[in-house]
Amino acid sequence: MRRALFLGLLPLVLFSAACGYDNGNARRIPYEEQEPATCDGPAEPVQTAIDTDRQIEVQPGEGAGVFIEYATGGHWLLRTTCDTLKNNTPCAWDVIITPEDGRSISKAVGEDLEAGTDSVGTYPEYPRSYQLVTETNGDVDGIRFDTEPGTAIAVDAFLDGTCALPYFFWVGDGAAHGGSPSNPLVLIPTAE
Repeated sequence: MRRALFLGLLPLVLFSAACGYDNGNARRIPYEEQEPATCDGPAEPVQTAIDTDRQIEVQPGEGAGVFIEYATGGHWLLRTTCDTLKNNTPCAWDVIITPEDGRSISKAVGEDLEAGTDSVGTYPEYPRSYQLVTETNGDVDGIRFDTEPGTAIAVDAFLDGTCALPYFFWVGDGAAHGGSPSNPLVLIPTAE
């Protein structure tokens, strides 16, 4: 009886755990010391699952990251943070979001953006895409947008002018993921 109760509670315990992140020893290199942006990786973007209705806890000022969440009904949230409390330097984020072919983004709106340094708008080269440009300090900046339910998106991210492969965070296949094998990274929502 105890074994059946334990096995019955195990999934509940696992699914109720909050997701966090740790970008380990990832260190940003000051902009003036950087090489031009390159994204060494596979020729084709990597496609991976993003779990529906899973949230990621972010800690403003403690670490640099692009945090991506998907909610039932085609609602997306992408947030940026910085390790400003550790190195007293803001993070210059440039993130481009593109829906899969034949689909579009709607209701794109910035979240907690600062006037003069942060913006959200269509990406000039690809009008179906949206661009989030922020100077994130000890806060969280972001963008909320909608797609048709189940629509995959590609996310390109650059931090201080360099490819941001180690700074992607999302929950997919029941696990928190940190770092991307490609830029862009294609996220495919799990069944709703």
